[in-house]
Amino acid sequence: MDKTTGLLPDMHQVHQKLESVRKKLDRGPRMIATQERLRDQKQEERDALKTKLTELRKAADSKSLQLKSNEAKIQDLQGKLNAAASNKEYEIISSQIAADNMANSVLEDEILEALEKVDQGVQAITDAEEAIEAQEDLIKKTEAEVNASKAGLEEQAATLEAELAVFEKEIPSTMMDQYRRLVDAHGASCLTEVENDACTSCYAIVAPQEKVQLNMGKVMLCRSCGRIMYQQKS
Repeated sequence: MDKTTGLLPDMHQVHQKLESVRKKLDRGPRMIATQERLRDQKQEERDALKTKLTELRKAADSKSLQLKSNEAKIQDLQGKLNAAASNKEYEIISSQIAADNMANSVLEDEILEALEKVDQGVQAITDAEEAIEAQEDLIKKTEAEVNASKAGLEEQAATLEAELAVFEKEIPSTMMDQYRRLVDAHGASCLTEVENDACTSCYAIVAPQEKVQLNMGKVMLCRSCGRIMYQQKS
């Protein structure tokens, strides 16, 4: 049996272990990036709440100023009422005062509602700030966990890469370019086991002649998916 084909099962295992370790190394920074995006989103939401709160306060202040203006107007009308020269003038001014008092009553309700919205806006910002702080704590915790495991994972990756390099030295030079292309395209699944006369990557059935050649130790590529096939050692 060709030496290369005898090494393929073990080589495949090393590829799979290395891919798993690399995924763990990549997962940490991705988790942190995701958490940072969520924090940024929360900050944007907080900033939007602050803008809205400013608008609510302006609206409440505007209504308060309007109320003060109306109250001054009523006081002025009250003075004119006391100096009315005729019953008709008295009735006109009285009607105006009554209308302005009614308008002020409505305005007071609107001011109370506006102030309630301001209070709600302040609470929403407080909640948003707490959510941002909690997210910052989560980011720091994740960064600490990722950094704590990074050195060990990098050491594992280096060991597996060295093992893989030893296996790769046994690949015929005529196949190396093709092997590299398969690794780039499929990663650890560049190699595929034949089980029950089928490729375990694409489930294509191995032809009888191909099975004979595999048993003889010849390096074979799957006709369907192009991966390097092997059979487990018996």
